[in-house]
Amino acid sequence: MTTNPKTLCVDKIKQLRQENGWSQDLLAKVSGLSLRTIQRVEKEGKASTETQLALAGTFNVSPKELFVISSTPDVNWKRKNIMQTTFGIAVIIGAITMLIILAGEINFYIDYASLLFLVLFMYSATVIAFGPQGLIKSVTGLKYLFSNEISSTPASYHLARILNKQIIFVYGGAFIALLIGSIAIHSSVSESLVFHRAYAVNLLILFYAAIFAEGILRPLVTKLEKADLTN
Repeated sequence: MTTNPKTLCVDKIKQLRQENGWSQDLLAKVSGLSLRTIQRVEKEGKASTETQLALAGTFNVSPKELFVISSTPDVNWKRKNIMQTTFGIAVIIGAITMLIILAGEINFYIDYASLLFLVLFMYSATVIAFGPQGLIKSVTGLKYLFSNEISSTPASYHLARILNKQIIFVYGGAFIALLIGSIAIHSSVSESLVFHRAYAVNLLILFYAAIFAEGILRPLVTKLEKADLTN
């Protein structure tokens, strides 16, 4: 949730005034502002810095508490930042692809069932923990991976918290699938060659989890947390 420094929250101003039992005229006298200024603030939310400070002092709150609240992080999009992140992701994908090609056939590293299970598990756990809105924020929040200028706000902090938990969820899902696969392999496979091939496929879900968690989620969380430290 970000704040807009040019616009005060009209409902918040009215609420604070009514909690004190003041009329607009009395608020004007107490704050040292004109009645017209109070009426304009409660109608349009527009106020100068001096008016903001006067109202905050009168209500004994932080000026930030009077601002309009947004549900998305405050991000400054720049083409340079987008290109840098795109290049970084391309390098990571290229490096992983090169290692896969060197290690063997690329088909050995493809298992759609494991990938589908991992995605469904992670996002289902997100819905349980944060509700449908948390799921939507986590999905749409992936776009912030392409920006290096994210301001520290309650919205960015909340998004970082969701993504941090998703890292745990994705590894948790991979661990559960790994255990289930191991039990199945040990229970039904006796031939040595088949056993090793089955185990190789079983490890793919952990491979997918590591790529998504360490290649996407953790870098994004780091960006959001870096914004908090910077500010």
